[in-house]
Amino acid sequence: MKIEIKKISHTFSKKTPWEFQALNGINASIQQGEYVGIIGSTGSGKTTLIEHLNLLLEPTEGEIQWIFEEDIINKKTKEIKNQTTVVKFPKNDRNENKFQKILHKLKRENKIKNINNLRKKVGIVFQFAEYQLFKNTIEEDIAYGPIAFGAPKEEAYKRAAECLEMVGLPKEYLKRSPFELSGGQKRRVAIAGILAINPDFMIFDEPTAGLDPVGVKDILEIIEQINKKGQTIINVTHDLDHVLQYAKRVFLLNKGELIKDGDPYKILSDIKLLEENNLRPPKLLNFIFKLKQRGIEVPEVKSINELVDFINKGGK
Repeated sequence: MKIEIKKISHTFSKKTPWEFQALNGINASIQQGEYVGIIGSTGSGKTTLIEHLNLLLEPTEGEIQWIFEEDIINKKTKEIKNQTTVVKFPKNDRNENKFQKILHKLKRENKIKNINNLRKKVGIVFQFAEYQLFKNTIEEDIAYGPIAFGAPKEEAYKRAAECLEMVGLPKEYLKRSPFELSGGQKRRVAIAGILAINPDFMIFDEPTAGLDPVGVKDILEIIEQINKKGQTIINVTHDLDHVLQYAKRVFLLNKGELIKDGDPYKILSDIKLLEENNLRPPKLLNFIFKLKQRGIEVPEVKSINELVDFINKGGK
């Protein structure tokens, strides 16, 4: 699957004293299998942007396209044919009157005949995702999504067991209450619940917020493994060291605009660019800058382990 974002803008509380433009003319294309980090200071539009990607929010202006590659089975011949499906959320017309806007909205909803199918393709794990847990057992919680999207109960429970193991928890936990778990374990169960619907895109909003260092490491490694299996990852985070280590692409937002879209190392090592956008460089790069000031040349390393390997090899 691919998502095309074309000049989308979003204004909250339009034509009121509280009017606020959260996004302004964003253009981007996200391909299947990418790992994108979205960074920016508080209020830059990060969460607003991701909530457009599965239509939790509708763009005030602009267009979003979801492009699916699907195998369609001919019921008569049993022949399998690859088909490209494009779902568009079209532009609004600023000059529409109230009646026209209602008609336009109905037409838009008709074009997206099965919004559930879209949301099945694009899953969001919200900040403090453990607050989304509500069932009596972990098994029921993870299986809830697949069942809601039409999967048979038996298949959903089987998927729950598989996804629980994918996030590093044993099957024995299935019958336990999710509310008995630690914060990090609850976060894993919440991720398993999204994994169970088998989305093409997984969006994480501050996935490590509130976790201890061990929990942070575990969650980031789980997300990395999900990406290695072919799913697209979009990670909204304030921790630039995590973006440097794991992301393959970065969106830098400020005041609702996409300031930069590109290679994580190049963007995160540009001190002037970060300062202009109220951000500080990753701690790792700060340390490397100090080494370079002392005449020690360091290659492009993206994690502490890579830096340690370089130093252990005598700086070669």
